[in-house]
Amino acid sequence: MSPTIIRNEVSIVRFSRNVDSLVPSATLALRARAKRMQAEGHSVIDLSAGEPSFATPAVATEAALRSIHDGRGTGYPPTPGVPELREAAARYVEETTAHPSEDAAVLVSAGVKQALFNLAYCLFEDGDEVLVPAPYWPTYLAVVELAGAAPVVVPTPWQRAFRIDLEELERLRTPRTRGLFLNSPANPSGHVYDRGLLEDLCAWAARNDIWILSDEIYRRLYYRGEAAPSVFDVPERSHKVVLLDGVSKTFSMPGWRIGFAVAPPELIGKASALQSQTTSGAAGPSQYAAAGVISSPERERIIAQFKEVLDRRRRAAVAGLRGIAGLDVAEPEGAIYLYVRLTDAEESAAAAESLLVDSGVACVPGEAFGTPGFLRLNYSVDDAELEEGIARIAAHFGG
Repeated sequence: MSPTIIRNEVSIVRFSRNVDSLVPSATLALRARAKRMQAEGHSVIDLSAGEPSFATPAVATEAALRSIHDGRGTGYPPTPGVPELREAAARYVEETTAHPSEDAAVLVSAGVKQALFNLAYCLFEDGDEVLVPAPYWPTYLAVVELAGAAPVVVPTPWQRAFRIDLEELERLRTPRTRGLFLNSPANPSGHVYDRGLLEDLCAWAARNDIWILSDEIYRRLYYRGEAAPSVFDVPERSHKVVLLDGVSKTFSMPGWRIGFAVAPPELIGKASALQSQTTSGAAGPSQYAAAGVISSPERERIIAQFKEVLDRRRRAAVAGLRGIAGLDVAEPEGAIYLYVRLTDAEESAAAAESLLVDSGVACVPGEAFGTPGFLRLNYSVDDAELEEGIARIAAHFGG
């Protein structure tokens, strides 16, 4: 493929093959469009972005302010993260999974996206293949391609709750397969991998010398227990297993941009070296805010309060959409989304466009997640907005 060239009156820009096929985040682009429409005076209910509606917990903002006032948070932070946050993250993982973790095995980054990029760039290269189950968060494909490797999409059926089939993985595996991405609870579907499936996946990956990168950013937003099953709950797993988490969802701190990876120390060291040449350490006040909430005695109470509200909104949204002709909705076990199936359409981009333009509801079509025929709706919005949004969707499809 020849490089893209953009011509205008001033210059000719020739992009490298590194980014020639790169496109902006579909979810962020849709949210930007919804905001533009709102600024123009249109009534738009925005259910597109993956952002919780709660305020940042006070314990986090207070920790950030203390770090600013005493000067700890205003200098260049250590590249892999301030010791307080690395230690807090290690303890948090120990307390909420079956994994004994050391702080040296934690890398703090400017969000999970940054951590994913660092790891993919360190592990994968030209000629490698990485398995990515669909529906997927689009960033998984992007970071694999930026590393020079090839993402291989693994289809999973709606009828089986998007459960990964090991026979399908084996069919798609080649001598070049080097990685497998997991995401549970999943974005966009909210479905959860049970402990048995995670054990099978870890055993399969170990037999075939394949890295598992498990994005568990929604792990604590699980409605059937305190935490969804984790790859770190699997005792018989190889060392080639990485857990990714952060504070954006569980603690409603998306703008603070803090994610972290827990992995073998050798990989963390190399990813830290890469980060030192790109973003360096994540912003200091944000790190102290994250450390403050993760290590707080109030942590579990905060999570429980968030989950209580989210669960109520989840059940209300499902109830409001069930029975509408042309829509099929399953109750998700975790995360903050409904992934609604369009029973009368094989593609969803046009349906999302019509819903936004004609009825003033912004959502994300399934094409962005590799599964046309679905709409992703974020139910973690203000109660009144959610009620109005569901009513508009019902009228749009039912009327």
